[in-house]
Amino acid sequence: MPSYLTSAPGKVILFGEHAVVYSKVATAGSLGLRSYTLIQDRTDGVIEVHLPDVQLSRAWSSSDIPRQETWEGYPYPPAEMNTTLLQQLAAIVDLAEYTNRSQAAISLLYIHSHLITDDIATKGYDFSVRSTLPVGAGLGSSASYSVCLATALLQLNGHLSGLEAAEQRELINQWAFQAEKVIHGNPSGIDNTVSTLGGAVMFKKGEKIEPLPGFQSLRFLLTNTRVPRETQVQVANVRKLWEKFPGVVNPMLDAIHEISVSCKELFGHESLDRSHLLTRFGELVDVNHSLLAALGVSHPALEKVREISSKLGLKSKLTGAGGGGCALTLIRDDVTPETVEVVKQLLEAEGFQCMETQVGGPGAGVITLSAPMLVAEFLSHDRTYFEAMQNWTHFS
Repeated sequence: MPSYLTSAPGKVILFGEHAVVYSKVATAGSLGLRSYTLIQDRTDGVIEVHLPDVQLSRAWSSSDIPRQETWEGYPYPPAEMNTTLLQQLAAIVDLAEYTNRSQAAISLLYIHSHLITDDIATKGYDFSVRSTLPVGAGLGSSASYSVCLATALLQLNGHLSGLEAAEQRELINQWAFQAEKVIHGNPSGIDNTVSTLGGAVMFKKGEKIEPLPGFQSLRFLLTNTRVPRETQVQVANVRKLWEKFPGVVNPMLDAIHEISVSCKELFGHESLDRSHLLTRFGELVDVNHSLLAALGVSHPALEKVREISSKLGLKSKLTGAGGGGCALTLIRDDVTPETVEVVKQLLEAEGFQCMETQVGGPGAGVITLSAPMLVAEFLSHDRTYFEAMQNWTHFS
C-alpha cells in the first residue's frame, strides 16, 4: 500500500515589491514555514480529503470524477485549461461559495482528472494536508498547497519514476502552476516556482524566472501584523502616485530595482565573509522598506515592527503588497537568542504573531513511508514534529 508524505515551502518577497509591476527585477525566497501532505491508496475506490486548515473534510467516489484522455505531451499539462471540466468539478464539489475550501477541492480534483491511473482510480486514496503557513498573508500558502498536491499525485500515480531530478522539478512545477490557475485564475508562476525549487529567485515581468546564484539560507523573524492586506488597493495607490509624479516615482522604482541587482552582487561576491554579507543585506532591507514607505504602502503596524526591532539593532521591512500583512526582520548570526526573544515578546505585546524561520531552504520534497499512517495521527502533528522529520528527498 503506497504511502507518501510530501512537503513544500511558502515564499516571501525579499526585495522589489511594487517595482516588479513596472518591469523591474524583484527577489523572492522560499520560506521555512511549509505545508505537508499525506497521500496513500485505499481499497474502496473512495477519495477522502481532510484539509483542516480550510475546514474541509469530504469524500467522493473516484468513479464519479471525470477522467481526461491522454494528450500530446502527457504527463506534462495540456496547453490550455479545461474550463468545461472546471465547471463539472465545481458542481461535484458543490460548496456554496468559491472560497479557500472550494478552490482547494476543485484544484485537487482537476489535477486528479488528468493524472489518475487505472490502478489508483480503482483503489482510491486518502489526501490530507497540514500547513504551518497562515492563509491569506501573502506568504504563498496556496502555492505551497499546490506544489504539495502536484508532488503527491504525481508520486502516487508513478509519474515521477525514472525521471532525472530536473525533469521531476519541471513536471511538479508545471502541475502546481495548473493548480494555482484553478485557485487564482491568472497567477504569475513565481510562487509555485519558488515553492518547487526552494532557495531564492530573481524575476521580471515577462521574463524567465532565474535562480539567485550563490544564495545562502538566512534567518528571519516573520511578523504577521494581523492587519488585513488588500493587494489591489496598494497596487492602485502606487499607480495613482506614479501617474501624478512620474518624475519622482520612476527613480524610486529604479532604486528598488537596483536593490535586487545589489543583492545578486552580494551573493556572487566570493571574497565577502558572511558577517559582512549580512550587514550589507540588512542595509538593503532598510533602504528597500524606506522606498516602499515613500511610495505609501507601509502601515502604522509595519512601522511599529520597524521601531521595536530597530531599538535592538535589527533591520526590518514589509514583505508583499504592504498596507498591513507581514514584515521580515533579519536575524544576523551574531544576534543572541535572548535578543530575539525580547523582540518577539515586545512584538507579541502589540498583538502581532511572530515566527522564527529560514529563507532560502529546500523546495518540494517527498518521503516514502515504510507503512501506512493513520490519517488522524498525521493530522494531530504540529510544526515541531514535521520539521524534525528526516529522510526527505528533494528534487535538486
